[in-house]
Amino acid sequence: MLFALIFYFVGFGKVLSVLLSAKPELLLLAALAYLALNLVMSYRILVVLANLGHRLDLYSIFPSNLAGMLASDFTPARAGYFFTAFSLSSRFKISLEKTVLSIFGPQLFDFLIKATSAGLVMFLLLSKAGVENLWLNLLFLVMILGSIVAAALLVFYPPLLAALVFLEKLPLVPKIFNFLRTMHQHSDSVLAVKWKIIGITLLSWAVKGLEWLLLAHAIGIRLSDDLALEFIFMMVFQGAVTILQFLPLPTIAGAGASEAGFAAILLPFGIPLESSVTFGFLTRLLMISVDAFSLPVILGYLKTHTLEKSLEGISEIEQ
Repeated sequence: MLFALIFYFVGFGKVLSVLLSAKPELLLLAALAYLALNLVMSYRILVVLANLGHRLDLYSIFPSNLAGMLASDFTPARAGYFFTAFSLSSRFKISLEKTVLSIFGPQLFDFLIKATSAGLVMFLLLSKAGVENLWLNLLFLVMILGSIVAAALLVFYPPLLAALVFLEKLPLVPKIFNFLRTMHQHSDSVLAVKWKIIGITLLSWAVKGLEWLLLAHAIGIRLSDDLALEFIFMMVFQGAVTILQFLPLPTIAGAGASEAGFAAILLPFGIPLESSVTFGFLTRLLMISVDAFSLPVILGYLKTHTLEKSLEGISEIEQ
């Protein structure tokens, strides 16, 4: 429905026209940048698992990471990325709590960047609109950062979980808490390599910014004559927009909502509506096109596992 509304207001013909005008050489470079991003993400998992006592090579982790990205392309709030943990656990016989921690722990640092980016973009938009009162911007940023800090404390600070024990009377909460308690056994290993994780995460942020810069230039979007300034803007812009894909919205990986976000953010900077919406569709199309190469990994997993069996694996951790 969101896609239909976007096409209705913008005009499908206009979007298609911008899409067909894209420069193929820049699209190819953007695809290579996206592949590089997945290699960086795979290396981050490698670092965490190595510190947990499981030494895998980058070539082994990469297919599972890409498969998790493909699953995230078609799940609300991109929750499907946790398939990476299930895949690694199945392929290399690593306990699930360790593979989940190798995903969830570093993602907290990633979400911190996205939240900060969202605050910066809101600041820019309010400044463009001439709004002097920035309390709304600060409130939004504090709310997101607060939720990230809370999630980090649940994983890395056991006393908080102990203080919330009264919540275990609610349905499903005991299972979640037991799983977190098991993760606590290994959380120190993640904290031990926190600076390396932060460095890798910052690198992934820059690579993603490069990918979006190439896509923007491919369809003629130019925000400044200063290439370095454009690059920095794209780093911040992609962090702010992609956070929409992680919100628990009733859409597939924020489909429609994030494309509308492209239009809302870029319009004040003088980018035509059809160009900004096409930019949004193009970022999603590129990801799915590259991630699709990992489909055999997902199909291979589904041959021997069902959703029920995978969930049983989580339940077994409690015992």
